[in-house]
Amino acid sequence: MREQYPKLRFNALRAYFGKPYIIDLEDRAGSVTVYAPTMGEAYINADENDFMATLNIFTTNTTALRVFLDDLGMDWNEVTDFQLFTLLYKQTDPEIVKLLLGDLDLHGFSVYEKRGKDEDTGHIVLYNREQEIEIDEDVYQHVHQYLQAMFGIYPEDELTNDKILKRWWLDADRRKAKREKEKKSSDNQSALQPLISACVNHPGFKYKLNEVENMYVSEFWDSVARLQVYESTTALMKGLYSGFVDGSKIQPEQYNFMKAIHKSEP
Repeated sequence: MREQYPKLRFNALRAYFGKPYIIDLEDRAGSVTVYAPTMGEAYINADENDFMATLNIFTTNTTALRVFLDDLGMDWNEVTDFQLFTLLYKQTDPEIVKLLLGDLDLHGFSVYEKRGKDEDTGHIVLYNREQEIEIDEDVYQHVHQYLQAMFGIYPEDELTNDKILKRWWLDADRRKAKREKEKKSSDNQSALQPLISACVNHPGFKYKLNEVENMYVSEFWDSVARLQVYESTTALMKGLYSGFVDGSKIQPEQYNFMKAIHKSEP
């Protein structure tokens, strides 16, 4: 079973303010920069579903696509997220990639095996000959984890060597995918519209509808999460003062609506 890649640390404040994240490639060729699009650029000017389809290729993991890998005869427990990306990267929309990675021509990359002088086995990399840019596991993880932090997307990573549990998870995912496909065929609703509506109608959200379009995506998704923390904290405090909640069993951090709210700080 593969090892999980360690969590990387980013400048959370720069991410929140939508500043570009320049990845130091050190001895690798070229350079890679991750940009923060606005809500208008990502979801309104572009097609919402198309944007999410491309974004998910960067933020997903092998657990989320274990059925896809199983259909290819591959075990998601053995495949790395980068290896999965090398199977999917040419399905990205070039115009949407520009919003996230600037002028990086993702479709111009090819998969190569790279081997050092003293290495018996090589490792795969993506390389763009025209732009002279190399993306390996490390560079990919910076892009992968930074975009996860920016959009607040943290898919579960479920690994096991148990054959029975593997089959149960795969069968459950296939049933879920079938239900979602049937639902989508008769549902043209926007997944984002209810969230935006809830925010602009919430007294604690300080942005008007025409201002949401100019918010950076990191700022918007942080606001969504912060409102949820605020509401749960307020409900807890009301329960405490009314006598319906036993305060002795509650950690002080649960009263703090200004606490860190992400599973992994960007």
